[in-house]
Amino acid sequence: MEPNTTKHMRWHKEGRRANPNVMVHPSDAEAWTHFNTSCPEFAMDPRNVRIAMATDGFNPFGYGKAQYSCWPVFSIPLNLPPALCMKEENIFLSLVIPGPEHPGKNMNVFMRPLVDEIKEAWPGVLTYDSFSKQNFQMKVAYHTSIHDYPGLGMFSGWSTHGGLACFDCMADVDSTWLPNGHKYSWFDCHRRFLPADHNFRDQKNAFRKGVAVYDTPPHRLTGQEVLAYMNEVKEKSFEGYGTVHNWTHIPFLWELPYFPLLMRPHHIDAMHTEKNVAEAIFATCLDMANKTKDNNKARLDQALMCNRRHLNLVEKPNGLWDRPRAPFSLNRPQKKEVLQWFKDIKFPDGYASNLRRGVNMDTLKINGLKSHDFHIFIERLLPVMMRGYVKNEIWEVLAEVSYFFRVLCAKEVDRAQIRQLEANIPVLLCKMEKIFPPGFFNSMEHIMVHLPYQVRVGGACKVHMDVWN
Repeated sequence: MEPNTTKHMRWHKEGRRANPNVMVHPSDAEAWTHFNTSCPEFAMDPRNVRIAMATDGFNPFGYGKAQYSCWPVFSIPLNLPPALCMKEENIFLSLVIPGPEHPGKNMNVFMRPLVDEIKEAWPGVLTYDSFSKQNFQMKVAYHTSIHDYPGLGMFSGWSTHGGLACFDCMADVDSTWLPNGHKYSWFDCHRRFLPADHNFRDQKNAFRKGVAVYDTPPHRLTGQEVLAYMNEVKEKSFEGYGTVHNWTHIPFLWELPYFPLLMRPHHIDAMHTEKNVAEAIFATCLDMANKTKDNNKARLDQALMCNRRHLNLVEKPNGLWDRPRAPFSLNRPQKKEVLQWFKDIKFPDGYASNLRRGVNMDTLKINGLKSHDFHIFIERLLPVMMRGYVKNEIWEVLAEVSYFFRVLCAKEVDRAQIRQLEANIPVLLCKMEKIFPPGFFNSMEHIMVHLPYQVRVGGACKVHMDVWN
């Protein structure tokens, strides 16, 4: 009904791009084009709306108060140009799922009214276009969802916990249970993504002891294959959960007639992954007690899985165990220098102010870091922080990690560059596996291998990240 807004709803099709080889909006990506081909009648009218959904839990009573998890569900019209589609005024609160616990399998129950509305809007709803001054049948289609990893598990029906946590690999994953760390590790799960003739595949001492890898990458299932997979699991009453599948329920979104045609029905918030990877690198390189991924339990698991005898725990005469310092870990004087640098560094207002405020020189820690602080750390500060403190081959790997997220999370993404990232990320993860212990690699580090594909198919990550900012 608002003429100034209505004219922008055609931008996804009629808006001009400065460079056709650069993605700035979901409409520039493969999933949008694929849906146009699959549903040409819907694509004919640029006023038909595609929406994204997002949900996350929060405590409305603030931190430190009673535990309570409230889940708002937002709907976002993606037709608008990049500068508008993620603005606060254009993100609509569709429903609120009350707590005190997360919805879990009951997500279907709470989502039923919203899914019914989307089903009703697919054939079209008579709507007045105030820009062209005429009525038309406006169709609405679900395009994708944007979540952190726990939210993805509830929204997609595939649990993101356990050894089959990866939504892309599904059951075709080679995670390992760590007997000392008491968790699943995705260590040495990435050589299978390498080219068939890559020399890392034959190296039997750099990764797991005596293991060469010749497996091919897991098959990425289409929507129709996923639907058949779910129906097969449902017929068996979800038998084999956690061993042959991770389905907890079948979301009502699959009732949408076009849902199996979607190339990427769910997106992982890249900043959530970025934050987890940055936090792991930061705590491990600074050897922070209770946070480092290179603790005594990790060394015991590393001794079982890897041929890195120089890093094995050494028993002292007094019966205690000594943990040799890893080549990626800073010593105490180096940590003091790094933290003093964080304390003295100056940023523009609101850029990364918590970095300075949280530095504690007594405990040699930084407290109170938020997702955006880790976003700045891994993309801008990590290479500078580690320069000169570790061997050059280790620093180069950390610099590659920084460059990977900097390109991935840019506002504008070059198509050729993202394809290059997609080819390089398995090699980068293998380089990290040569440096860090098995306990370092949980599902969040593994997700990195799928993020370039997500951007190539779904569009620039910056659009997805803006939901949480």
